[in-house]
Amino acid sequence: MSLWESGHSTGSVPLEALFDGETPSGRDSGLTVRDLVQRIVIGGWPSLLDAEETEARRWLGGYIRNAIEVDVPALGARRDPRNLRRLLAALARGVGRPVKATALAADVGGDRGPIATSAVYAYLDALERLMLLDNSEAWLPHMRSRLRLRTSPVRYFVDPSLGTAALEVGSAELLADLNATGYHFEALAIRDLRIYAQALGGSVGTWRDESGHEIDAVITLPGGRWGAFEVKLNPTAVEDAARGLLRFAAKVDTSKVGPPTVLAVVTSTGFAGRRPDGVTVLPITALAP
Repeated sequence: MSLWESGHSTGSVPLEALFDGETPSGRDSGLTVRDLVQRIVIGGWPSLLDAEETEARRWLGGYIRNAIEVDVPALGARRDPRNLRRLLAALARGVGRPVKATALAADVGGDRGPIATSAVYAYLDALERLMLLDNSEAWLPHMRSRLRLRTSPVRYFVDPSLGTAALEVGSAELLADLNATGYHFEALAIRDLRIYAQALGGSVGTWRDESGHEIDAVITLPGGRWGAFEVKLNPTAVEDAARGLLRFAAKVDTSKVGPPTVLAVVTSTGFAGRRPDGVTVLPITALAP
């Protein structure tokens, strides 16, 4: 469930209205950063809708244990449970980034040396079949730049709580390291954007080039409309994110794909509105389909 579905978003800024060109207005639902971090840990599971963090962490620990020990073996392939657990932790440490299979192989193998990349792909395939992963594939428009795009998917769990559960951390640990928490907040925002986009028949991709310039989410809707979104836990990072979005938009060959309908920064708290440069600012707890 998204924050809107679980009752943690006001829904005052529908994604559909943004793509229809409406100017957004409204504010966040009143959830603080601490509250949002708890929503990352608890997740959007219907069974945990009214759960406290301690109960949610216990439930999620059992969910992961059941997936490793029961669900994966039920697919008919033998998998080392210890390797699967290490892989989940490696994916959680790299959430929101295009971690390559070779890096995952090294993390899973540890001091024993990397496991075979073929084994990593087999593990990933099993996790995808169980719908535990929901990666963002590269968005590949026609670009003015001749830089070769990276095509490795950006790795996410289907719900951000699986990442924190795999790392066995709660809100206290996340609040103590807000830089790392930013990636888990990004996973929360991407989950919600994916839910809202899918409700409109759209999809969510990601964009990165060799220079290191990246965009967290590119949403494409039927009819060719598209928009780019950056996610920032800290609202003070909006300025840099807006510049990045405008720089990205300038690289797109709009004669091929048309201009972006939306350029937006999704933040943790604050008010929704459109800046003079055309970039929209959106608190995550104001969004809806």
